[in-house]
Amino acid sequence: VAGLNSSVHGSANMNQGATKNKAGGGDNGPTSVPYAYDSIESQTRLLADTLFLIRDYEGALGMYRLVKDDYKHDHKLLHNASAHEMMALSMHLTDLSTGYRSTREIIQYIDTAFSLYSAAAEEERLKNGGSRPLVAPIATRCVTRLSLLLSATRMLCQGRDMETADSLASASSNETSLGAAILLEQSSGHYHRAGMYRKFAFHILMAGHMFRSAGQEAHSVRCFASALSVYHGGDRYWPELFNHLTSALAGQLYTMKRMQLSLQLYAKLVGTTGGGRVSVRSQQKFLDHLVTICRSFSA
Repeated sequence: VAGLNSSVHGSANMNQGATKNKAGGGDNGPTSVPYAYDSIESQTRLLADTLFLIRDYEGALGMYRLVKDDYKHDHKLLHNASAHEMMALSMHLTDLSTGYRSTREIIQYIDTAFSLYSAAAEEERLKNGGSRPLVAPIATRCVTRLSLLLSATRMLCQGRDMETADSLASASSNETSLGAAILLEQSSGHYHRAGMYRKFAFHILMAGHMFRSAGQEAHSVRCFASALSVYHGGDRYWPELFNHLTSALAGQLYTMKRMQLSLQLYAKLVGTTGGGRVSVRSQQKFLDHLVTICRSFSA
């Protein structure tokens, strides 16, 4: 393997300035084929992936480093981001086997990959009119995958919960409703670990709304209830927001026909006074729902 690695490395260096054999015309689209299978870039990437599969992580790292410069020169965002992601993964696996820690360099590769994936995802979003997609494009899914991978690898995100949470929240902007909900819920957990409890509440609440948009009612209730606990009392008590969350949760339970829990929450909201006073119109809606619930139980 080492001999083959050295041979192909030398061949790749000699062909760095060679004319590239390309097919297709797209920049970063999922159907474009910017590099033919027999181009030097494709062959170098194939060797890198093969070395990675046979667990020669140092050799794979060298090949990924070699090919990423061509991707950067050609402005291929997805290819360049993928190479940086594999460089980070190769270095991380090398560290696990040798006991050496290259955390800072790994994080730099991950941040670069995330930035490149995000740029490609933003280009795809603008091509699709800027709205939230029903099916996420490949660049968006790559951002999501990388964010979740970083979140799950505690060795890499330890002491970086704020940065990890920001990355997860940023990745949610181009995702589908369900994908955004998962990313926002994950980001809220990192905000909570970082001690940013109001950011946790905001993002878990947004996750609840996204779950509801995706038709996942039970997950939506779970997120609303988690956000409610932050403003229930103590220094973080916020009457207006607490009542807003309570009414949202009560309405969600009412829609799900969970009448007993909905009744308890509506009963707490009716006649609310003080800083968190509820509008007359909302009070009327609460009363209507209470009457409906009581009639259904009495029947």
